[in-house]
Order: sequence, then C-alpha cells, then structure tokens
Amino acid sequence: MTTINELQVAWENSGQVVSDAQNKQMKMAIQNAAEPGKFSDEELSAVKKDVEDKVKARDFAKDALDGARESAKVIKPKEVNGAPAFIKGSKEAREQESKQKTKDFVKYFVGMAKSGQSFLDDAPTSVVSTDGSGSDLGLTIPPDIQTAIHLLERQYSALEQYVNVENTSLPSGTRNYEKLETLTAMTDLDATAAPNSSENTAIPEGDYPELQKISYTIHRFANTFAMPNTLLQDSAENLLAYLERHISLKDVVTRNQKIVSVLEAAPTKASLTVFDDIQDLILNTLDPVVSSGAFLFTNQAGQASLAKVKDANGDYLLQPIVGQPTNFQIQGRRVVQIANRDLPDISTGVHPLYFGDLSQGVTLFDRQALTVAASNVAGNSFDNDQTKVRAIDRFDVEAADNGAIAVGSFTAIADQPAKIVVQSAS
Repeated sequence: MTTINELQVAWENSGQVVSDAQNKQMKMAIQNAAEPGKFSDEELSAVKKDVEDKVKARDFAKDALDGARESAKVIKPKEVNGAPAFIKGSKEAREQESKQKTKDFVKYFVGMAKSGQSFLDDAPTSVVSTDGSGSDLGLTIPPDIQTAIHLLERQYSALEQYVNVENTSLPSGTRNYEKLETLTAMTDLDATAAPNSSENTAIPEGDYPELQKISYTIHRFANTFAMPNTLLQDSAENLLAYLERHISLKDVVTRNQKIVSVLEAAPTKASLTVFDDIQDLILNTLDPVVSSGAFLFTNQAGQASLAKVKDANGDYLLQPIVGQPTNFQIQGRRVVQIANRDLPDISTGVHPLYFGDLSQGVTLFDRQALTVAASNVAGNSFDNDQTKVRAIDRFDVEAADNGAIAVGSFTAIADQPAKIVVQSAS
C-alpha cells in the first residue's frame, strides 16, 4: 500500500530531476547562443521534450500527493456489497443520501437505546460494523457525523492536528522511515592520488540513507457515558449534538495522552532555568532541516509562566504574532498552548516545553472505525432513567523520528539581566 510518505519522497525527488533537466537545458541554450549551430535541432528538441516529460511526471506526483492528503482528511464511506456507499451523481443527490444516513443512524441508535439491546438485526448494513470475529459492535458513525466530531476535536486542543496521520484499514503493519544521520563527505580522488594517476584511482563506496522500520498495532479505546433518556424524545439535532460533543471530548483526551506518551520518550531532554536555555533549545537541539518547520508547545500553566519572563530590554519573552494578538511566538517560533488537562505538568510545578516538528516525529495510525452502542438497562441506567452509550475508537501512535523532537521542562525562567546604560557626565 502506497503511503503519503512515499508520495512525498517521490514528489521531492521528481522536483530535483526537473531542476537538473532545466539546468541542462539552460546550459545548452547559453552555449548555443554563443555558438549558433553547436547543437543539432534533434538534440535541442530532445532536451526540450525531456524537460516537458519530467515536469509532467513531477506535476503528476504532486497531484497524487495532494489527493492522498485530501483522502486522509475525509472519512470515506465503507463499501456495501462491493459497491461504494455513495451515490454517483449530482451534489444534491449525495447531500440527500448523507442526510438519509444521518436519519438512519439516529433511528437505529434510538432503537438500540429503547430496546435495551446493543444491536438491531434489521439495521442497514451500511451502518453496522464488526471486527471480523463475529461480535457485534453497534453502529458505525456515518461520515458526516465523523466530520462533525473531527471539527469539534480541533476546538479541544487536539494534538492530532499537528502529527502525521495515516489512515489504515489493517489491524497492524509496518512502515519504513528515513532517519536523520550524519552524512560523510564524498572522497576527493585527486587529493589522495599520485600525480597523473587520478584516472586509475578506485572510487570508494559511499554511505547510504539509514531506514528504520516502524511497526504499529491498532488498539481499541473505549468508554461509556450516561445520556438522559429525555434526549431520546427530543429532536435528532439535539441528540446528535450531545453524542458528537461527548465522543469528541473522550477521543481528544485519549489521543492526546497517547501522543504525549510518545513525546515524553524523546531522547533529547533539557532542564530550562534561564532565558538563554530556551535559545539553546530552539537553536541547538534539532537538525536545521527539522528545526525550520518546528514550533514550541506547552500547557496553560507553562505559558502563564513564560508570559512573565522579560529580556534584557524589559520586553516580554512571549510576543504576539502580527495579526493574531491571542497567539504568541518566541524568536519567531510559534508557541502552541495545550490545556492543562490534555498536557499536564511533568510533576508539581514542573511545566513541559516541547520543541519540534510533530509531523516528522510522530505518526498516528487511524483505523477510522469509530462505533457506538447503547443500552438502557446496563449498570444503573434503568434506575436513573438513563441510556448508557459506549464509544469505541481504533488507532495507534508511534514515534517516527525521535530526532525531530526535543523535550524541555522548567519551573520558572529567570529574566535576562537588564542592560546597564552608562550616561556620560554633563
């Protein structure tokens, strides 16, 4: 299965191929202008066609990458009896079917809750999911409700939006990622060869990119919460809003915790006490290639502490981003604030401060099989006139490149010593 990472590499490589071909074309153009007729018409045409072919290949790779990224953002409907579960036709027809699926979901969800069962035999196959073992899992969340849940998740400080997300339909698998390592320079043949014998010098073999294999195994994450039965008699909109809010909150907390656990395992850690320690974290911990796209993030308590730190001129360490007065930066690096509940202190009074490019360092493998089940008799639901709702999500989070993330911690950052201004005597 082709991954987004492979498409990214293919696009980048094709861009270099185009650049090399264009450079060759420009050199020939310069030479041909200086010496008209130096190259035959066939040679000039061949070079021109070569550039055009490579540009087409590059653009095709970019289109494929954009398509894969777009597919990763959209929850695709499952197939029903081998046919796609959507209507191929007008936009209005697709919207109508989406609304119908939402109505079906609400209908059968209410049916589950009122009957006290977790599964209805007459539920449409497009909204029923099993894990392959024959056990009933309830109702699969329809695509439009999935999208609404994902939009809510972004509002709840979801770290998922910053990491690399790969959708998968398999319960486990492996991926190969290129590691950042110290490359050695190529051998200077003429510097070591005897006079007039450089043509006979054997060329030594160079080093190769180092790949690391990352394995993932999809885990099930589940929880239950109580829903007042009065909602079952209320409108479908209110019922869906309740489900979307509670499922999204549960999902954000769950995924954030797994992402943070991967971040905490990063090998580069620093204890920050003074202003310049933050400068070192930004400028001297990550490879420049990774650092160029990196940002800082901490929790509410950490940002509140950083907001009080001043430099030697008396200016605050945190500076608002131009045009975004509620967002802040340090030395041009954006600072992302995560809620204390989602990114807790490392210990009492010790705040986390991460720096890195999470899209390079962490991959979330998403099975995209969020399901719900309901019962009005489970636990104490019957006595409390409630319906218990169970939500199950399936995903895994793995470190892709530990060298793309640096971990820091601090209790308080000392101000920079104020500059001493010496005034001349009058």
